[in-house]
Parts: sequence; C-alpha cells; structure tokens
Amino acid sequence: MDGQDGDLSNEAAALADILKWSADLPAWQRDALRRLCSQPKLESADITTLVGICKATEQAAPLDASHVRDPAASHAVVSLGALHGLSHVNALASGERLSFGKVGLTVIYGDNGAGKSGYARVLKQLCRARSPKGDAILPNIYAASPGTPAASIDFFIGGQNRSASWTQGTAPDAMLSAVSVFDSRTANVHVENTNDLAYTPLPLRILAGLAQACQDVKAKLTAEIKVLQEQTPAVLSKPECKQDTAVGKLIAELSGETKPDAIEKLAGLSSDEDARLQTLTTDLSSDPIRTVRQLQGQENRINAIVSQLERLAATATDDVWTALSEARRHLSNARSAAAAASANLFADQPLPDIGSDVWKVLWEAARNYSRASAYPDRPFPVTESDAHCVLCQQPLSEDAARRLRSFETFVQDESKRREQEAADAYNEQCEEVSSKAVSMTDLLAIVALIRDDIGQEELAAALRRETLQLTWRLRSLLRTHHLAAMPALPSAAVPSVTPLRTVLDDIAARITGLQAEANSSQRIALIAERDGLADRKWLGMVKADVLAQIERLKAIEAIEKANKDTTTNKITTQSARIAQALVTNRLRGQFAIEVNKLGVAGLAIELQQAKTSAGVPFFQVRLINKPSEPVGKVLSEGEHRCVALAAFMAELSTIDAQSAIVFDDPVSSLDHLHRDKVAARLAEAGLTRQVIVFTHDMAFLLLLDEACRATKDREATPVAYRLISRGADNAGYCHQEPPASVMPLDKVIEGMKTHLANVKIHHERGDQAKWLREVTSFQDQLRTRWERAVEEAVGPVIRRLSRKVDTTGLIKLTVLTDADCMVMRQAFGRCSALLHSQPGEINPRLPAPALIESEIDVLEKWIADVRTRQDKAA
Repeated sequence: MDGQDGDLSNEAAALADILKWSADLPAWQRDALRRLCSQPKLESADITTLVGICKATEQAAPLDASHVRDPAASHAVVSLGALHGLSHVNALASGERLSFGKVGLTVIYGDNGAGKSGYARVLKQLCRARSPKGDAILPNIYAASPGTPAASIDFFIGGQNRSASWTQGTAPDAMLSAVSVFDSRTANVHVENTNDLAYTPLPLRILAGLAQACQDVKAKLTAEIKVLQEQTPAVLSKPECKQDTAVGKLIAELSGETKPDAIEKLAGLSSDEDARLQTLTTDLSSDPIRTVRQLQGQENRINAIVSQLERLAATATDDVWTALSEARRHLSNARSAAAAASANLFADQPLPDIGSDVWKVLWEAARNYSRASAYPDRPFPVTESDAHCVLCQQPLSEDAARRLRSFETFVQDESKRREQEAADAYNEQCEEVSSKAVSMTDLLAIVALIRDDIGQEELAAALRRETLQLTWRLRSLLRTHHLAAMPALPSAAVPSVTPLRTVLDDIAARITGLQAEANSSQRIALIAERDGLADRKWLGMVKADVLAQIERLKAIEAIEKANKDTTTNKITTQSARIAQALVTNRLRGQFAIEVNKLGVAGLAIELQQAKTSAGVPFFQVRLINKPSEPVGKVLSEGEHRCVALAAFMAELSTIDAQSAIVFDDPVSSLDHLHRDKVAARLAEAGLTRQVIVFTHDMAFLLLLDEACRATKDREATPVAYRLISRGADNAGYCHQEPPASVMPLDKVIEGMKTHLANVKIHHERGDQAKWLREVTSFQDQLRTRWERAVEEAVGPVIRRLSRKVDTTGLIKLTVLTDADCMVMRQAFGRCSALLHSQPGEINPRLPAPALIESEIDVLEKWIADVRTRQDKAA
C-alpha cells in the first residue's frame, strides 16, 4: 500500500478513508453508503429510493462525517460515566440514572422485561454501534402522548468530563464513536449459505453492500428499460414502411434525439401528392414482383388441388368398398356374439331385448344418474339392503339386486368390449373414407380458379365433371357396402391431373420471366417514388405513435445514462486497499490468540482470504488442517458466537487507545465451558479498559464475579454491579447495589441491622400490622442469608451455578465441626419459628426487635468464626 494511503489499520481510519473516497462517487452511491453505515443491508424500499436518486428524480442525503466513527476518537481513551435524563425510551421510568464504574467491569443485571435492553439500545445509538438500525428505539406505546426518544450521557475523554444530549434521529457526540458495542446479531463473523464462516470487517461489509446495491439498482434500471421497450406499438416494432425510403430511414434511426419537426415534415400527403400516389399504384399494378407473388399463390393452390383429386381417386375404388364391407361384417359378428351372450344370460328375464342398443342407452342413463345424484359415493350398481332402484325408485328385493348386478356384469363382459372395438374401427374407417370427398364449396372454388384465374374453361368443366363422378362413386361405396354383394357402381373417372401439371409448368415459366423484368431502371424509379409517397401516407396515420416513441426512447436513454453509474470498478479498488490494510498479520495473529482465550482453539482455525464478490474480498474462518471443510457445519452455535467475539476483540487490538467496550448479552446460547472462557476474557479486558456488560443471566453474573477475583496469575479486576428492576407501570429502575445473590454477606448483614434500627419503631408504637410485615421480611432474609452462609462455607470447593470443583480448597472444609452444623440448624429452625413463638394462641405475640437482632448476631458470629478458621487452614 502506498504511503499516501495513510494508516488504515483500524476500523475508524478505514471508515474515514471511505468517507473521503466517496466524495467523487455518484450521489446515489453516497446516499447508499450513509444507509449502510446504520443498517446491516439495504432493504427493497432503500433500493427503490436509490433508483430515484440515480435517475435524478429524488434528492440524496449523502454520507458525511456524522455517520462514521471519528478517527480522532481512535487516539483518545473514552469511557462512560452515566446515562440519565431518558425520556420516551420504551417504557423506561423517567428520572432514573444508570451509572458505570470508572474502571474495570460494570455488570448490569436485569431480569427479562426489567428494561435492561432499553438502556442497551440507547448506548448502541449513542456509540454508533455496528448497524444499530435494527435496535431503533420505540417510545412507550401506552403513553398519552409518545414523544421522540432522548437521553443525556456523561463520559470522559482521558481525564476530562464531558456531557452530551441526544435525540433519536440526530447525530451523537462524535467522540462517543470510540466506544465499541458488541452484539452478536451484527458481528463481523457470519455463516454463509455454504456453511462457511465468513469474516467481514465493517468497512468491507459496507463496500460489499454498496457493490450489491450497484447490482440491485442496475437490475431495477434494466427492468424499467425493458418495460419501456415493451410499450413500443406493433406498428413501429414491425413497421410497414420500406427500409430505403426517407420515412423508412427515419424510423430505423429513431431515437430520443429525433426532432419532432422531422416527423411533422414527412407525415401525410397533400391532395396532389395523394393523386400522384393513386396514379403510380394503378400504373404499377402489373408490378412483376406482385404478379410473381400472385402466380406463386396460384401455384400453391393448384398443387393442393392435384393432391386432393389424387386422394379422391385413390379412395373411390372397389377395394375400399370391400374393406368397408369387411369391417361392417366384423361389427355384425361382434354384435351377434354380444346378443347371444345377452340372450343366454337374461333368457329368464321378464322383458325382451335385454342387451340391445336401446336397452344399453337406458342402462347408461341409470348408471350416470346413480353416480351423479342418487349414490355419488357408492359404486354402481348399489344393491345393499337399504338401496332403491334408480329406475323405478322402489326398494330393491334380493332378486332385483341380483338382476342389477348381472346386468352390470354383462355390460362389462368381453363380448361387449369386442363389439365396441369393432364399432369404433368401423366408424373410423367410414369417417376416413368420407373425409376424402370434395365438398361443393371446394369444387366451386376449384372451377373458379381454373376457369377465371387460369383461363381454361374446358379444363375447369372436365374437372367439375370428373370430381362429381368420383364423389358420387364415393358416396355409393358408403351407401352400399352393407349389401351381400357389390352392386353396379358409377364408373371410376380419371381426374385431369396431367393438364393441371401442364398449367403448373406454365406458371413456373411465367414466374421466371417476370423476375427478370423487375430489374429495369425506369420501373425501379417509379416504384421508389410510389413507395416514398405510400410511406409518408402511412407515417401520417401513425404520427402520434411515433412522437410517443421518441419520448420513450428519450426516457430509455436517460436510464441507460444513469446505468453507467452502477459500475463497481472504483469499489473493487477501494476494497482491495482496505482489505490489505485491515486484515493484516497482526489482526490474524490476534484473532488466533483470542480464539485460544475463548476456548475454541482446539478446532485449529484461522482467517484466510477465500473469494472476491463484486470486487470485495471476503475472508473465511477455515480449519487449518481441513481448509475445504465448511466450518459452519463443525462449530456449535456457542462456538460460532465465541468466534464472533474473538474477531471483535481482535479488531479492538488494532486500536491503541483502550476506550470502553459494551457487551449486550454476550453469552446467549453458550454452554458452561464457553461461559467460563468469556467471563475470564471480559475480566481480563477489564484490567486495561472500562468494560460494561448487560446480562439477564444470573449464572453468568456469578461467573463474572468469580473471574474478577485475584488469582496467582493476575490481579483482581475492579467490578461494580448495577441492578435494573421493573415497577408496576414502568421498567428501568436503577439500583446501585448489586442483586442480593452477589452482594457480600457482610454488607447484607450490615444492611439488615440498619433496616432493623429504622423499623423497630413500629414495635415500640404497637403498630402490629406494620411490625408483622417487617418480621415476615426478616424471617425470609435470615433463612436466605443462612443458605448463603452455608454456600460460602463450602465455596472453597464448589460454588452455586458453577460447573467446576476446586479440589485445592477441600482442606478448608475440614474446619467445619458438628457444633457448626448444630448452631446453623438450630438458628435456621428458629428463623422459621419467628412468627410461631406462641403456637397455642390464635394471634401469636410477635417477636421483639431484640430477638431478631440476636438472631442476626448469631449469623454474623457464625460466618466470622468459620472464615477465620478457614483462613488459617489455607
């Protein structure tokens, strides 16, 4: 990379370079870049708008410095102080203040629905996280007058305090762009359709999106051109004018630049010009070319007549009579066989002619009625006990049912099938013979052609006589073939085909002669004049269509010009520069380190450049030993998230300044092993920078608490906890103290003592109702604190919600004695009895504050005593 390119080795610098580079791009591409900086991809509505900008029908809002990370922020340490003054943000309560620890980890816990995500969404907008559009903030839909979401934030640049106000839709303070927000939904590592795991840094993803936008806009523009082209009227898509006339040349060269005056000048004829056209048309009526076309038409018709007469003569023969007679005899035999079968089968039936043609018509009608109306869901004939006869509508007796079944069996019998096949064959043969007859209409046309057009009256009369004679003979064949012997038929005439072939030879000779005459210079000049006038007359009739076509062509040319702004050459060059600078050996090495820290190094994966799409290079996460195997099939969902987190942390390593990082639910879908690794990595990051974690996962919160403690390998990570809770009508109430489950027991007990001192006045005043509520609360708290005390006592070996067993701490459990267990069990039992000190009374006397204080003291003493002995045992 040239020195003039500058340092593009981090995201902010690369985005700034894209901003500078975009100054020479078409306006629609600069608008597309602005959109791609705030959303993962362009939607259909975006492309439609960009097409309008490309065509100069809509205004562009180009990319500017407010839409990208400020490069200056990459060189300054920016950390967050507090988020406050929120209004119209989801259903978050107003007046709340969410503060962040200045160093180390700030763990913000909130149950589902507590409002945690609302605060996270605000930070994504303020810090301009990757593609925050999907987290656009909605106002409280239940508010009387929902307003625009807004917030204020306190932050630090180095050691200097800063504050900024923000309203959705406006740009936040540019320096806040130094704060990185991780959300796996917009991570740079993503699974492609091929199950490959692709790594695409944000600047390259933006350029890839721009390249895709070029293709999408080009496709829409091309589709618009096609629609306009399809609107060309038929009279212009296949114009009737000649190509070599003035009109023909004008139509052939028609474009958006064609002057309407040129059309007006040629369109239409004066009265003199129209008269001249008629004269030329008459004079050239014997146009050799036209005559040739007429003769060719006659030639085709006569050839057809010859074929028709030959077929008629070949059909009106004695052999055909014999064939028809044989087919009819075969049909008669088949019918006799069927009748015999019918007579034998139904001889005892009460009515005659069962199986005859008349009877079959009746039977088929009965079948259709049964299937269509009477019994549509049952096979014909229906003869069950509840059935009625479909002919007489009477209930069927057993004898009648048997008779119906035998009728159907007969109809389906082989003899009937053969009869039908013989009938079909006979009818087909009769139709074939009949089709060769020449109708009177065709005969009149033949006679008219030969007599009037060809001029051979005698031949026409002979053809008429012969055709009629053959037609009569054909009809006699059809009428008499049923007789036992062939009768005397009309004589077979021989059609005058030879004279017709002579006529065809004469026509061919005339065609040859006329084609030679058509090339005389004088005739050519007259034809050109006639064609020119005829085409001008035609233009006058289609002038409105031609003028409309000019406007269409003008629109097409404008779109084609806009289409030139969809090329991706510049994008290809810019992508190559940024890819070379961003995906360096330093980033790849750090990616490998992060993969190892997050517990997926066993898969031996690395970043490799794999392909280029629309000029934008893509990098695949590949298995080192099997680079051809799709990683997406190998990694679990949790491992995929870890790889995305590794890429995020690796990218941060390219920025020297250690600004704050924010994680929104980083461990969703992770198993316990990976949760441990992620917790350890975040705790490690907290040693050098401010780390803010939003989570609803109590197990992960405890893992973070454990990971932040000092070990023999590193010092403790400062950790601060915040709690977000929900009220009756609103969410997002912020508390400085952590959830009780992670608050140190000493502070919990101290809080209980303080609270007891404040509320014992209810007992002193005799307010039994209020004191009862407090006693009930202390009862629950004491039981819970005893459980946590026991948990702490066994904590050196196993901790709640942890999958690890620390065998090195086993010796600390040896200090626990029977007496410890007895004291704990007795105190735990007394907690349950606080409200039941007088079980015989209906309204038991409530314990005094001194009794509750003594129980707190027992708990405190037991914890301190066990801790002391365990510290000595270590």
